[in-house]
Amino acid sequence: MSEKKKNKRIIFATIAALSLAAPMTAVFNFDNVQTVSANHQGTKIWLQYGTLKHALKGPPGHVYPASTMVVRKASDDTKPLISLRGYPFYLTMQIGGIPDNELLQDIGGGEIAEAYVNYEDWLEIVYPSDTTALVQNTNDYTDLKSGDFHPVDNSNPDVPYANTDKLNAAYNEYTFNVNFAKLNKADKAWSEDIYKRFTSAEAMGATQSTVDALTDEINSAYANYKKTGPLVSGTSNSGNSSNSSNSNSDSTTVTAAKRKSKSRFVKLRKASYQYTHKGKRVSKKKLKKGAIVKINGKTYRIKKKTFYRIGKNRYIRKVNVAKN
Repeated sequence: MSEKKKNKRIIFATIAALSLAAPMTAVFNFDNVQTVSANHQGTKIWLQYGTLKHALKGPPGHVYPASTMVVRKASDDTKPLISLRGYPFYLTMQIGGIPDNELLQDIGGGEIAEAYVNYEDWLEIVYPSDTTALVQNTNDYTDLKSGDFHPVDNSNPDVPYANTDKLNAAYNEYTFNVNFAKLNKADKAWSEDIYKRFTSAEAMGATQSTVDALTDEINSAYANYKKTGPLVSGTSNSGNSSNSSNSNSDSTTVTAAKRKSKSRFVKLRKASYQYTHKGKRVSKKKLKKGAIVKINGKTYRIKKKTFYRIGKNRYIRKVNVAKN
């Protein structure tokens, strides 16, 4: 057995054990759900529970009946919008742990589209210091790593599920290797548009044909960039710097790159470290993939990388973020 799969089994065996453990102080039990409001660590998060509208079948064929309880969470001081279309609920989710420690925290799986869920209002809780299983519906590794769930009854509306592995690989190579500071106006406009379409394709409900077409477009543009300089336009990008602040690659001063953007909630498409305005990691703890955070809508350049601000002197890499 690979080390990765072994660790996964250990993680979810731990979840199963926790669900059988004695209740902690101030735990409210609702069948397969626990909400913790004790053991204060100075951090609060939002939880949104829901139940499946109808029975869903996962990739291996396991059926999750109607009324199965699911949950999603957001880490922010502001209450999220009640509907966050594109941000999944989870069949199994565990949270908890003292901040900045080395223990596993905020893990879950089995992504369920919002369209399949009768959801409730958001509930703010104190982040628990002890590991807590919020919902525990499956230990099946295939289901846990997937979002490929569909109604058992074909008469119920179906939400498309697309494989985005190739899209992610193409977008990552493009964003890590293109010098955005030297793009011309036309290529910058294309880059902004492709980012919007990429984040839409990452959200639940995108069709496979949309994902594949976008993957081909990104690969074609990046190939053109490596061969001739521009991404999609006919004018060379060489020597065209967007502003003087990018010329000092060792600068630790944060420069706002966009001023006319509004704050919004975003989802992390991969785990992300938090950084200070000087580009220093806040801790070894990562914000988990799928976490929902609020950004102020501006982008910032720190040591040649692009960041979003998520709080006072707290920044995350833009490349780690998916926008609804």
